Amino acid sequence: MTTQTITAAVTRNAPRRRGMCPGVLAPMEVGDGLLVRVRVPAGVLPAASAKRISELGRRYGNGLIDLSHRGNLQLRGVRPEDMAALIEELRPLGYISADAESEAVRNVMTSPTAGLDAEAVLDVRPHALALDARLASDRELHQLPPKFGWLVDGGGRAPLFDSSTDVRFDAVMTEDGPRFRVGLGGTLEGAAVLGSCRPEELVEVAVAVARAFLGLRETLVEPPRRMAGLVKTVGVEAIRERVGAHCPHPSHASHGSLPSPARQGREFFGVQASWLGVAFPFGRLDCDRLEALANLTHEIRITPWRALLLAGAGEDAAATAKSLGGILDRDDVRLKVTACSGVTGCDVGTTDTHADGLAIAERAPGLLRRVRMVHVSGCAKGCAHPGAADVTLTAREGVYDVALNAAPGAAPWRSGLTPDEAVDAVAGLSVEELSRV
Repeated sequence: MTTQTITAAVTRNAPRRRGMCPGVLAPMEVGDGLLVRVRVPAGVLPAASAKRISELGRRYGNGLIDLSHRGNLQLRGVRPEDMAALIEELRPLGYISADAESEAVRNVMTSPTAGLDAEAVLDVRPHALALDARLASDRELHQLPPKFGWLVDGGGRAPLFDSSTDVRFDAVMTEDGPRFRVGLGGTLEGAAVLGSCRPEELVEVAVAVARAFLGLRETLVEPPRRMAGLVKTVGVEAIRERVGAHCPHPSHASHGSLPSPARQGREFFGVQASWLGVAFPFGRLDCDRLEALANLTHEIRITPWRALLLAGAGEDAAATAKSLGGILDRDDVRLKVTACSGVTGCDVGTTDTHADGLAIAERAPGLLRRVRMVHVSGCAKGCAHPGAADVTLTAREGVYDVALNAAPGAAPWRSGLTPDEAVDAVAGLSVEELSRV
C-alpha cells in the first residue's frame, strides 16, 4: 500500500467522519495522531504477536494502546508517513485484510475464555474464526454498514450476556447437544430471538441473516444501519421469512438454559483456574506494559470488558501484573468509571478525562460501589459510552456539565463546573439523591 493510498484512507476517516469504524487499512485521525485498530481474530493474541505489536507501537506510534469494547487493540499516535511501513510489519502476523472493505466488516466478538473454561457449552473459537474469514472473503457482505457486529458466545463463567451487538450466537446445551440461540439486535436479554442452529451451521446462518438485513433495508425509505432498527421497523418475522430453513423457528427448537446476567464478566478478574484476568483504568495501557504481560504467558485474550486474559498465568504473574498498575480485583472502583481519551488524545476534547476519572475514583469510592457507572465524557458524543450512566460528566470548553441518570449532553444537574468542582460535586453525591432524579 502506497503513502498516497494511506493518505486517502486518512482523509476518508477525518474527524468529521468519526462515526466510521477505523482499522489498519483505514486509520482514523484523532488528537494525538492516527488511531490504528488491529482486529485480532477471536480475540486470541499469541504472546509473540503481542511483543511484536508492542515493538511496532513504540516505533511508529506514541507507545499508548487502547483496548476496545469489541476485543481489539488500538495503537495511538501513528504518523501518516509511517503507515505504509506499519502495515508491512503487521502483515506477517496475519492481521492485515485484503482491503479496507473486507477489514471493516470483520467485527466478531468472541468469548475470551473459549477453550479455557470447562463450564462453557463448547469452544467457540473455530466457529468465530470461520465467520471472520467468511466476512472477509464474501464481497456481498462488504455492503454491511460500518460497526455492524457479530457475537459468538460459548457461555460458562464469563458470558457476554450484556454485550450488545447486531447478530448474536449464544451457545446453549440442549437434549440434542450444543446449539446456538440466534438473537437479533441487542444484549442476550434484549435481542429478538430468530431461532437456533447447530454449531456447524453458524456461518451459513450468519450469511443468510446478513443477506436478509441487506435485502430488507433496501426496501425502506430510510434504511436502518443496525439490526435493532430493522427489527423495530419490519419485525423479526419478516427477517425469519428471508432466512428460511437456515434457522428453525424457536418453537421447533429445544433451548437450554441461558447464562445468568449476574455472571457477565464477574468471574473473569484475578487468578482463575486457567487464566489471569487483568484490567487497566479506561482500557488504556502502553507498549511496555503489554510486552511485560506477554512475558508472563504464551497467549493473551482480549476481552470486551477492556481487559486482558493471560492464559495459564497464576499467582506469580498476578504480582507482576499488579506492579504494572493492573487491576485484578473485580470490585475495584476504578472499573466503575468510564472515560474517553479527552484532551490528551482527541482533537475535540478540552479536559483531561482520565485524570478527572481517577480523581473521582479516589474521592468517591462509596458512591462508586453502589452505582453501575460514572462516565467522564470529553464531549456530548460520548464515544466511550453513548448511553445513560448513573452520573455523566460532559466536557465543553474546559468545564463540565454534570447530569444524573442520563447520557452525555443531557440536561445537567449542575453546569459549567471546573474539573475540580465537578469532582467535588460527584464526591458529594449520595445514592439517595440519584434515586430522586
